[in-house]
Amino acid sequence: MQPEEVAATVFGLAGVDFPQDELRLSGVPAALHLTGPSRIVNDSFVALQAGTQRSWGVVVVAGSGAVAAGRNTNGKTFRTMGLGSTMGDWGSATDVSEAAVTAVAEQYTGMGPETALSERLREAAGCASVLELLEGVSRERIDGTIFAPRVVEAAEVGDAVARGILERAGRGLGRSAVVVVRKLGMEEMEFDLVLSGAMFRGASRILQSVLEAVVAQAAPRATPVRLDAPPVIGAALLAMELTGLPLREEVQARLGAEAGDALAGRS
Repeated sequence: MQPEEVAATVFGLAGVDFPQDELRLSGVPAALHLTGPSRIVNDSFVALQAGTQRSWGVVVVAGSGAVAAGRNTNGKTFRTMGLGSTMGDWGSATDVSEAAVTAVAEQYTGMGPETALSERLREAAGCASVLELLEGVSRERIDGTIFAPRVVEAAEVGDAVARGILERAGRGLGRSAVVVVRKLGMEEMEFDLVLSGAMFRGASRILQSVLEAVVAQAAPRATPVRLDAPPVIGAALLAMELTGLPLREEVQARLGAEAGDALAGRS
């Protein structure tokens, strides 16, 4: 395909967090010889559109990072910072993993309760002892951000500490979603609450059920929808919108299937 054959483009990029970021990247379409309408957006908005057949809704992303974003029926958008707990978002896989390491350290020192996470994390890291694990994480020989799946496993078999971590993540993500809902005036609106990222693919209902309960208090007509399609299809759907084409269910389904096949072929 030649650049002149592209009717419109949308670039959904991680790291597009401030207006200045969009300004710095504004020359990308021209550099690629793309002459049609173009937008550069934070990738959370691409995930949102990938998960809903409406032009409005709210998305919660919980992967290595966490963010909530939304768009109302008037086209107004808002999102949280998406830059970690320092900037107000908590509930990512990174946050959950680091909370698990803290729980292990607290059991080791006697500052916290016993938890199955100690053995699960030690085993996952291939360490001979919990102390070796804690030393490895503190010296950055062991990545302390990779243990979220172990937290899910421990919570599912009844570990109270692990369950508490997932519940805390659900509350944090739910609060972020509620902030977006209220900023956009969507409390009484019907919309899809798109759930995207590794924390929603982990087969645990603990985090998700807490998140849904928090959101339901502010937006009872929200419908949770887990995003199973590749988020990239949202960029294509938003580009179609730029050309004036309607969002159609069959087009979205076909894009999802074709993108999924293409990504599977690359792995």
